[in-house]
Amino acid sequence: ISVLLDVGTSDDVKNVLEYFKLNNLSLSSFKYLVPTHHHFDHFGGGWKMYKIISKENPDVKILANEKTKGYLNDSDWHIARGRSTFGDLVGEMNPIPDEAFKIVSPIMDFANFNKSETLIHLTDFNGHTYELGLFNSPGHTPDHVCPAIIKDGAVDFILLGEAGGTLYHSSKLETLPTSMPPLYNYQDYMESLANIISLGANSCGFSHFGFLNKKENVKEILLEDQSFTREYRSLIIKFYNERPETRYIVDKIGPYFKKRSETFDIMHPIFSKMLVALVFGMLMDLGYRKS
Repeated sequence: ISVLLDVGTSDDVKNVLEYFKLNNLSLSSFKYLVPTHHHFDHFGGGWKMYKIISKENPDVKILANEKTKGYLNDSDWHIARGRSTFGDLVGEMNPIPDEAFKIVSPIMDFANFNKSETLIHLTDFNGHTYELGLFNSPGHTPDHVCPAIIKDGAVDFILLGEAGGTLYHSSKLETLPTSMPPLYNYQDYMESLANIISLGANSCGFSHFGFLNKKENVKEILLEDQSFTREYRSLIIKFYNERPETRYIVDKIGPYFKKRSETFDIMHPIFSKMLVALVFGMLMDLGYRKS
């Protein structure tokens, strides 16, 4: 059984398929495609990947909550905003038929998740039981979930999506924020982050980018993101009070991004626009800007 967590854009699909081919992953083995949330860079290519895989396995399903399904099939506004920042890199988002979805409710009770009726049994292997769960983690977007592989009742791996910051460093456990407009909500994000920390996952994946082994590393970087997100919000408030101009605030925040990253180049056209968007999302959440 294979499970694909997030897909990328419609333009990324060909690269993902090439990866499957190089690693001898049969398309017929895929049982679920699982979006963390509806953004074009995470599941914008979901419609295309489903179309291709369903030809090999008609039973494959997109495992999602009702909110994600709704956003995916009402994507014009999202794509328009994405193109204004990222141009043609957003790819295309097309409607996905109802029969493609298996709708599941995200896990809300983190303390008793292993008793949740929404856990999906994947397989029994070498004396171990593997299940799939989608943990409710709004903040970056209202529909955000963190898919997790649960081994014998404990979280073995969790894909953070954008519920635990973004990682642009190969040697330091330091994050960058995920405060994208127009749906970012700071309070929800921080509550979700605390819930994820409580799970004590053995390993985790970041959508942008990277993978961490060892429970202590996972906890460390999530606590770090918790701390930096508070600091980041405080800095936005500080700089806004100094001068309530978006460009001023972006210029003041830029050095913080630069020192916390090896690859996030604040001078690059794409990253510079992303920086503006991340700042604008926090300004919106604070009530300093409107969409």
